Amino acid sequence: MYDVAHIGVVVQDADKSLDFYCNVLGFKAAGTYQDGRVRLEFIKSGCQTIELIQYKEDTVSVRSSGRVDHIAFAVTDLDAEIDHLRQHDVTLLLESPLINGDNKIMFFAGPDGERLEFVQKI
Repeated sequence: MYDVAHIGVVVQDADKSLDFYCNVLGFKAAGTYQDGRVRLEFIKSGCQTIELIQYKEDTVSVRSSGRVDHIAFAVTDLDAEIDHLRQHDVTLLLESPLINGDNKIMFFAGPDGERLEFVQKI
């Protein structure tokens, strides 16, 4: 079995996404890379890394098969996290949290419309 090294998410504006993930969700900036075609921003939460990818030109077509549906983050108090998202005017994708087995979940949108999820064990 392999450990996940990171998850790459294509974004339109790396600065805007970096601000959202770090200042709203509490990630830590963990490195950057830039060349003539791409800017990469690495952010960490615990032992997980997300790579924010901003292409400098429209070199990537929209992908359908194999596309990541969402990224889920474990939380201990979902209601408090939902209040935090509302304070930052983050778009919630559900009217109210759902119960899925022994999990309470809420989907919300990142700056580029990426689907994100908070999961609380109940």
